[in-house]
Amino acid sequence: MEIIHRNKLQVFSKMETIIKELQSEKFGLFQAMKVRRPVTAFTGYDLVQWLRKRFDMEEQREAIHLSQLLCQYGYIYPLDLKSYSIKEDRSVEYRFQKPFYWPFSSQVSTDSIEYAIYLQKRSMRNKQKHGLEPYEQEAFDKLLKVYCDKKEFIEKQATEQVDEIKKKKRNEKIIFDQQERAFWRIHRPPPGCVKNLEEGPKKNFLPQQIIARKKTKEALRKEIAFLKKSFGRPRMKFSMVFESYKLRWEQYKEFDPFMDASATQPSNPWMSDETMLWEINSPDVHIPTDSRMKKWAISFYELINDPRGQCEFDEYLQKEYSHENLHFWCAVENYKCCPRSRQKEEMNSIYKMYLEKGSRSEVNVDSKTLDQVHQNMRSSSESNAKARYVFEPAQEHIYVLMKKDSYPRYLRSDQFKDLMEKAKQQPLTKRRFFFGGPKKRPSTPSPKINRRHGSSSSDRDVSSDISGESSPVHVAHHSFSTGNLQDLDSHKSSRTNSR
Repeated sequence: MEIIHRNKLQVFSKMETIIKELQSEKFGLFQAMKVRRPVTAFTGYDLVQWLRKRFDMEEQREAIHLSQLLCQYGYIYPLDLKSYSIKEDRSVEYRFQKPFYWPFSSQVSTDSIEYAIYLQKRSMRNKQKHGLEPYEQEAFDKLLKVYCDKKEFIEKQATEQVDEIKKKKRNEKIIFDQQERAFWRIHRPPPGCVKNLEEGPKKNFLPQQIIARKKTKEALRKEIAFLKKSFGRPRMKFSMVFESYKLRWEQYKEFDPFMDASATQPSNPWMSDETMLWEINSPDVHIPTDSRMKKWAISFYELINDPRGQCEFDEYLQKEYSHENLHFWCAVENYKCCPRSRQKEEMNSIYKMYLEKGSRSEVNVDSKTLDQVHQNMRSSSESNAKARYVFEPAQEHIYVLMKKDSYPRYLRSDQFKDLMEKAKQQPLTKRRFFFGGPKKRPSTPSPKINRRHGSSSSDRDVSSDISGESSPVHVAHHSFSTGNLQDLDSHKSSRTNSR
């Protein structure tokens, strides 16, 4: 920002040097015009010709462009104060702006209060000559509302300036009025016109009433309490943050074709137009790729957010008689995206299916978490914003349970190892996809999340929406996701004895 500001100052200083040369008594513009009577105005043709001669410009458009800049930045102004474009003929006359109003060495503030004083001053004078334009009147009304506490100050300043103008001669009044209008025409242009002068960061000019209203004792107490809490808030060092980002980048580098062009197989979609990488990683493939399964082994988040990974994990959980945990987690995710008109119906359905005592798919949730869910359900009737997060405590509990118990055992299971071997052995050739397409896996119960469309219709139960199963009577069973393998072994042995 400092460099940009310095460059602007250099540009303005060069423009002021040119204006001083134009106004010099020996080699200025009026001397080049060779007129005997004293003049204060000049035409666009005279200005363009003087600039071409002074700077040895071969083309006329260069001189026209330079004169346009002098006019747009407020160093010269047209007498009609309408069009701020230089015409290279003699149809429009121009005047030099007073150095008091120059952008670089200006001594006039361009804030909203000064603009309000200027508009108040014009409204106090003759309306035929000094009447406000429609956009100026609209801006004046807004400023009076904002600075309602400074209305007397604005009127007093405008009255004093009008009294000073009345003491001047008629010609001086006309020139002073044109110079002031030209100055504000540059800094506050009408709607649709380009504002060439960019201002710095605007100060917060709020009325004293609003400022006093904000600085109450209660607001100060809240601010002090917030600052006290910020002292004890844990903050991670930048070196540790950078190290964690570096480790994540190194871990996921081989899976990102944008970061590592040689890592992706069979082709890099960022380097070629082939879509092979998207086809072999589609949700309905029979065998996932080796890199895809490596991401499942990195984190539980990668596994549960992959449709193919959800299907494989659900198949494993069914063998452990704990697949209701995954179904409950997916049902809550779908419930967060369901329409508002169906929130109450879906909420009751999820509770009866997974959290009610003795339900056919009851999940293993402790009493403390269940009490939080009951409290959220009671408060959701008062606030619709909290209704989507009623089951958040139970969902987090089940997520941690699956992550710490079922997920590690799934990575050590034969099912995961066999699928990994098949993924390593399958060839990645174009012929497999170009002729006949990939083989689709037979339909298995898949707890796929439908985030865009929400959960399914109300005439089916929640478990059928998640897993794809029909809705016959389910056998009530207990979740063995807590890691108590003795109960699981006894349950399996009882089943074998019955058979």
